Amino acid sequence: MGPQYIVVEGKKFTKDVLTLDNHVFRNCEMDHCQFYYSGGPYELIDTHITNSELVLNQPAKNIYAAIQIFKTKSPGSTIVSE
Repeated sequence: MGPQYIVVEGKKFTKDVLTLDNHVFRNCEMDHCQFYYSGGPYELIDTHITNSELVLNQPAKNIYAAIQIFKTKSPGSTIVSE
């Protein structure tokens, strides 16, 4: 069974705090928002984001740290996503 998504459609957000995990944002506009992300599935479909901030929680924070370490300690290598 796949994830249960919360679908948000056609909304404008300004200076809001939003969660990406398990959300589908379709035809939305976000400006000066703060997005919290823990590594779960999400979709942004025909959605525009400006002047916003992405806050990484665990395990997304660990994934970001691993990518940064790999990029600095292994020049010339690539990161592959399946």
